[in-house]
Amino acid sequence: MKVFTLISLAFLSSLFAGCASTNQKSLLEERAGYGVTPPNVNLSGSGPVKYVPTRVPETVIVPWLHAKELPSKDYFWGAWLSVVVKPEAWEMKKVEIPKSEKKQATKRTPEKPKQPRPNGKP
Repeated sequence: MKVFTLISLAFLSSLFAGCASTNQKSLLEERAGYGVTPPNVNLSGSGPVKYVPTRVPETVIVPWLHAKELPSKDYFWGAWLSVVVKPEAWEMKKVEIPKSEKKQATKRTPEKPKQPRPNGKP
């Protein structure tokens, strides 16, 4: 019985002073920035889109290593290597947007024809 009460006291003390009672944010919550409001950007009147994000592939060069005898007296036959010089990235590329022509004078849908009112009704 004494062991049972000691174990139950240990569990009860963990409820009051456990890890769940801390008010600190976790590392992922801090990185996510939940409490941070984004800057106010006024998009009205900004006009048509002029820049588009475009994926630029990585730049790779392929040099040839010549055949030679290594210091360990092994013979290296030579090989082609692929070397990434510039990693892939996103770039904002300017896009030429043609100006829209003036709107046509004709409407897409004709107006509803006006019917004469029937006699006897105002």
